[in-house]
Amino acid sequence: MRYLFSLILLAALCGQARAAYIDMWRGEVDLKRAGKTEWARLEGDEKVRLGNGDELRTARASTVEILMEDGTKVKLAPVSAFKMSSESKDAVSLGLYFGRVRSWVKKFSKKFEVRTPSAVCAVRGTDFMVASDEEGNSRVEVYDGSVLAGDSKGNSSLVRGGQAAEIPMGARMGTPRENPNQPGDMNSSIGNPSQAARNEIYGELSKEDVVARAQEEMQSSEFQNRKVAVDAFGNRVRMEEYTIRPSANQFKYVVLNTRDSRFDFGKILFTFNSALPSDLSLVTANMISAAGTAAPQWYLTAMNSVMSNTLDKVTEDASGGIMQSNGSAADPRFNLVFGNYSFYAAGPDTLLTAPNDSAAMGKWIWTKSGYNVATGDVTSASYLGTTGLVASVTGDAFHSISRNTFNEGTYIQAEDFVIFDDGKILSAGDFGAGLGGGETLDQITDRLNFERVYTSNLFSGRNINLVYSAKLLKDAGLLRLE
Repeated sequence: MRYLFSLILLAALCGQARAAYIDMWRGEVDLKRAGKTEWARLEGDEKVRLGNGDELRTARASTVEILMEDGTKVKLAPVSAFKMSSESKDAVSLGLYFGRVRSWVKKFSKKFEVRTPSAVCAVRGTDFMVASDEEGNSRVEVYDGSVLAGDSKGNSSLVRGGQAAEIPMGARMGTPRENPNQPGDMNSSIGNPSQAARNEIYGELSKEDVVARAQEEMQSSEFQNRKVAVDAFGNRVRMEEYTIRPSANQFKYVVLNTRDSRFDFGKILFTFNSALPSDLSLVTANMISAAGTAAPQWYLTAMNSVMSNTLDKVTEDASGGIMQSNGSAADPRFNLVFGNYSFYAAGPDTLLTAPNDSAAMGKWIWTKSGYNVATGDVTSASYLGTTGLVASVTGDAFHSISRNTFNEGTYIQAEDFVIFDDGKILSAGDFGAGLGGGETLDQITDRLNFERVYTSNLFSGRNINLVYSAKLLKDAGLLRLE
């Protein structure tokens, strides 16, 4: 009897292993079980098994990822409809009604195919995407390996890595050609998570996308903070902040601000030279400057950030980071130096201009080369309009205004505040008064927030206003109390 029970248990486990399951999802994803007519919205965070004939559909700003027992992964894009047609120990067949589905199929795995109204794509071990529009026209893009694609007339061609092919509804498929748009969406650099994280920083601006990703990421965030405070202008703002590690050598800080009439957010992605330790403070303590005659073990190689009100944005893009000795025997120190550090800004109707323009980043404003982050020194700098920059800075450490005006007409202004939770601007005497009243430095810091307000003629009268807490920066090691 014990032997029979073991066989039954083993058979059950094997049956489960073959089943595909929903590993991750965000936004609005609906599931319809085989033979049923009702759709059910996915909720909670449990893994959901998929059986033959089950169907999925995604709304705008929504995605779903499916894993199989051999490590094969499938991701359904926003506004797509999909069917788990069949799965067995030897083969998998997926149906795409419309939208896009990307598949990372393990080499030497079972036979794998994706069918659309106009095409069938069969593979064994590759990375590819299939798209189908509402008229049934299909497109296959292959990023690694090869795909045997066929049309409804029985014609077929081998589409190799770096190629794409069009398959019209009811017509002969096109000749595979070089794909000029190598992976640009659907986490297309899934094999390179560092690049995928960078793309996300610049690519998601809508409130729906930002909130959906935040809801997903907060479940595995390393540090997290929520509170309601008052900004420097007397408005209540709900702040949500967290840090997460997109890949082994990166961490990302995200802050969301919700007011009665607006939504602002900020993201900053830090990329390092090697995998980070579990204790992030070991990295952040020496991130900008490190005392001693040897460079720190971990240092920044790139930094990418965005601040936005979902219509307007400012972005920063830094690369080529190294730790460079200051050359002083009396005070030996290594400082972070970026080879290139560029700043961009844009409203929804901004005309992009060279050099280095990018639809994702905005209108190029300036670039610093050889930028020493600790000292502010640069090897060289170039900026919009080349000549005629007027720069001004007023205020103090707790409230300052910095403005750049360029001769071609663009201006960018940043106004910074250090404020308490009640909106009061910090003054030089507050720490002394607080400490004298029995509060610790930690307690005072936890009531402090930073606020930055960007204005520009690119923003059509709007501004970007972001409040973020000293507490989370302190917890993550980005702010040190000395």
